[in-house]
Amino acid sequence: MIDIESFAPELYGFWPQKRVYDGHPAKGLDAAEARAMVEEYFLETKSGTPAPAEELRVLLNEMTAEMRDQFGAFRTLRKAAEIAASGNGDDAAAKLARADLKAATDAMSLIVRTLEKIDQLQRQFARDREQAAEDNEAAMGLGDAKAIFLDLIEQRAQERARQLLADWQRDGAPAAGHDAAIRATEEAEPG
Repeated sequence: MIDIESFAPELYGFWPQKRVYDGHPAKGLDAAEARAMVEEYFLETKSGTPAPAEELRVLLNEMTAEMRDQFGAFRTLRKAAEIAASGNGDDAAAKLARADLKAATDAMSLIVRTLEKIDQLQRQFARDREQAAEDNEAAMGLGDAKAIFLDLIEQRAQERARQLLADWQRDGAPAAGHDAAIRATEEAEPG
């Protein structure tokens, strides 16, 4: 049985389209970073319709946010009902408070199970997306891999050339010893 008192709905967060490992997991977010993350997960696109899997991921993220809010509301209701039930007031009011307490506890249990199921679905979808990406990469032929690799080399070469040009424009021409070293390297290369 789940201990509702120690349940932390904030542990159930939003799932990105693909996993990103860009920092320490315990690193906290400031308000601007948190807002940017939420906007990323609930981005509304105006052009074209998203894939059904993407719609489902976003829908499950929205459900997670709603369930977390509902859990907080029922937690507040439950605390108020506990106070009312423990008071030395009217028997009818205490009986009603106990009924509210049971209803809030039942609702919280259902929310916890729903959040766990949503998380389980999100994990399965993430595994399925990763498996599909791996299958796609495995299905890619040698020619496609070579073309992608050559494009990557070309991109890196252009980036390096732009950087060297910027350095040359900023710092001027390299020293004479540097030119001799480049010529010697070029002469040593075949072709």
